[in-house]
Amino acid sequence: MKESSGTTQGLWQLLLPHKPNKSAFVYLALLVIGATGLELILPLYSSYLVDSIGSDGIETYIIIGLIVIVLTTAILEAFLGWYGGKIGHTISLNLRYSLIGRLLSCQTQSMDQEHSAELSARVINDSKEVKSVLAEDLIGLLSGVISLVAVIVIMFILDWRLTLVLVSCVLLGFIIITPIALMMNNIGQAQQTAEANLLKYVTEWLRYGKLIKSHNAASQMQHQSKQLLDASFKHEMRATKVMSLIGPIANLVLMISMIAILAFSAYWLKQGTLTLGTITAFLLYLFGLIFPLMSMAMFFSNLNKAAGAASRLSEIDAFEKEPAGSGVLIDEISRLSVENLNFIRNGKTILENVNYQFEGCGFSVLLGESGSGKSTLLSQFLGFYPDTFEQVLINNKPLSAYNLSSVRQAIAWVDQEPKLLHATVYENLTLGLTENIERDHIISILKSVGLTAWLTRIENNLDLVVSEQAHQFSGGEKQRFAIARAILRQSKVLLLDEPTSALDDINKKELLVLLRQLAIKMRVIVITHHLDIIEASDDVIEMVAGKLARKIAT
Repeated sequence: MKESSGTTQGLWQLLLPHKPNKSAFVYLALLVIGATGLELILPLYSSYLVDSIGSDGIETYIIIGLIVIVLTTAILEAFLGWYGGKIGHTISLNLRYSLIGRLLSCQTQSMDQEHSAELSARVINDSKEVKSVLAEDLIGLLSGVISLVAVIVIMFILDWRLTLVLVSCVLLGFIIITPIALMMNNIGQAQQTAEANLLKYVTEWLRYGKLIKSHNAASQMQHQSKQLLDASFKHEMRATKVMSLIGPIANLVLMISMIAILAFSAYWLKQGTLTLGTITAFLLYLFGLIFPLMSMAMFFSNLNKAAGAASRLSEIDAFEKEPAGSGVLIDEISRLSVENLNFIRNGKTILENVNYQFEGCGFSVLLGESGSGKSTLLSQFLGFYPDTFEQVLINNKPLSAYNLSSVRQAIAWVDQEPKLLHATVYENLTLGLTENIERDHIISILKSVGLTAWLTRIENNLDLVVSEQAHQFSGGEKQRFAIARAILRQSKVLLLDEPTSALDDINKKELLVLLRQLAIKMRVIVITHHLDIIEASDDVIEMVAGKLARKIAT
């Protein structure tokens, strides 16, 4: 994985592919200029209003003009806030969509050392920091820069002496605030890492709640959570400390500027070289500048925080995608084989010079102790590991010759503990299928795999939500459910990892009868270390320490 950058350059590189079209930025710029322009006109108009006060008071049209300017400014600012927020949220949406897609389609080995909850925290929490800068702070920066430049020019035209006083005070504020804002880079990155770590462990504890309770480990986990919370709290307080300094410093700059302007104004007003209207305009501009200045300070502070978060997101963006393979689709599988297959991970040899072929339909049993490489061998056929594509063959052609989606459509995998998503029964069964499947057909398939009693129990409700906490299945039912999912995919090969390990004798026999029936029309390969499931007609092989030890005669 390439090393990511914690600088703002890394942030822009991350966002560049997701930026909106140029017209969106043009509209945003026009709105910023319009709203900021009206804000700049208001003090000048107020100066004119003050200087035009006579013995008869103020003309009505001047008051009406002031009201129109104020209302128009408010409407433009509201629309600007909405439109700018929309741009920021759209960029964030596209970024999150891209990151989720990268995680779902990245190579399996990229995920081997990662925790799913920690990666989820990056996608959700870290991207929120980026979104905050784009949707909330960017407008403040744009309007702040325009306001600052325009106000200084206008003030300079009104009275260059007061302008120099104000600019000196503003520069003093920036000199103080800038190093404080830069501190948010490392703080933001550390804070996001701590929160992701917290989410990782809390997710795991909730998932394995029964294990924790049965081992009386609840208090131990809660104590561990205190350490994680303290680490998160520490970084949050560091961020709070930095952010709490920016507001008071900005207010201090405002007060110093106001005192300085009032002091010099009183002197020049006494000399007759300054009018009361000009002083009024300066004071209004001064108060009007404090919000852009604070917005700019907040932007650079949050920008550095977002840059820290972006460095973590860039790590996800660097995950290598799975190869799509060629365009060749699989219609039938007459032969499944491996030739001189070697598989090494983290310096450890898991498979060594394995050669074998599964011919046509039938029932195969892959024996071996835990850690012998059985599951790793069968997972090679699903294309999880691009570096072995040339040693894995389907119909005598390497895996690289086929479209990877077609391979996974043709070969179904049923894990030792079949995985079910938090979704409806229908959605779990039709996972990955693009066409609509008739519900009567689904019910028929479920009955064919021996789930008639289970269907009765759920009242044939295919819209029932399956969740990890509400256990709607026994172990045998879950295995049958996963097999039904494979049948619906019309797979040509069925791979099963220890399908009978959690079953009693009756359920084991029923499941084996079902699998042998399926083996009449497809190749069924079962991983096990139980010899009692073997029949004379089975194709049986044994693995020992990553090597194909022997083919067992039955």
